[in-house]
Amino acid sequence: MTGDGTGWVVLGAGGHARSVVDVLERAGHAVVAVSGAVPAGASWHVDVLVDDRQAFELLAAQGLHAVVAIGVNRVRARLVRELVARGISVPPVVAATATVSPRSVLGAGCVVLEHAHVGPSSTLGEAVVVNTAAVVEHDCTVGVGTHVAPGAVLLGAASVGELTLVGSGARVLPGLTVGSGVTVGAGAVVTTPVADGVTVVGVPAATRPTGGTA
Repeated sequence: MTGDGTGWVVLGAGGHARSVVDVLERAGHAVVAVSGAVPAGASWHVDVLVDDRQAFELLAAQGLHAVVAIGVNRVRARLVRELVARGISVPPVVAATATVSPRSVLGAGCVVLEHAHVGPSSTLGEAVVVNTAAVVEHDCTVGVGTHVAPGAVLLGAASVGELTLVGSGARVLPGLTVGSGVTVGAGAVVTTPVADGVTVVGVPAATRPTGGTA
């Protein structure tokens, strides 16, 4: 994570944004503002911008760093790509308690939260989230906009496509491929390759039925 003293703007104002702001501030970085709708009953100790347009204007005017802290994968990936296209700095954010191998590659806008691990020779695309205590082991590939949820584990040389959710506590066994646009349910264990666009649940993980009777 960049430590040059430049302030940050966080796109997002919900719970995920709160976690990202905490990581930044405890690392000694100044968060200038967050943007977006604040959940009912919540409050912020930094300025809240009405929308992303205001965030883009502030970032461009003051040369600040940006991070997109929005849980919806497709929205997060789109915003990161737009920021990069505009020449705005979107460096990875890595919590102080996380471990990231210097021989791994993190794309623009990646977020690696508390106690997470990214092993050597792994590659994370833009806008990937490796959430609290999640593990991306050695030689893994994680596609653009994918979210590896709290406690989830990608074992060695696993590959996950774009815009996929690997649910909390799920496991993808070594060398397996999970497609794009997939939801791996919480606690599932992936023991065979998973095609694009499906939801898999259970141990071992299987495609969720779409209807009918048993």
